[in-house]
Amino acid sequence: MKTTIWFKVGSSWEKWEVPRGFGAEYRRAIEDDLSLVAKPNAGVILDIIQDSLALVGYAVTREQIAGWPLRKRVEARVYALREYLVAGDNPLQRHPKPEWLPEPWKGPESGEGIWAGPAPTEVP
Repeated sequence: MKTTIWFKVGSSWEKWEVPRGFGAEYRRAIEDDLSLVAKPNAGVILDIIQDSLALVGYAVTREQIAGWPLRKRVEARVYALREYLVAGDNPLQRHPKPEWLPEPWKGPESGEGIWAGPAPTEVP
């Protein structure tokens, strides 16, 4: 199921269909993104998204994220942070994995001994 959110970008309104139950999170992420991009330290939002995706096993560069449209940045952030919280045994609704993200943790094994494990999944 989807829910509709409306928000203002510049002088125009945009309408997004988002997973039901996540409208408020999407609005907050959109507001954060738009307010941080407008400031001199716009790279902060790129770091937030990069770090959030790293928490759930994705490797992506700041340059890749900078090329993403607003929708993709917001969707990645909301998904990754919710997935991280759900993994900590928090009783939260799970956000569906965005279709454009590959399956996580499919990279080659890395590390040795007790540090062995899958490498982060590269986001194309």
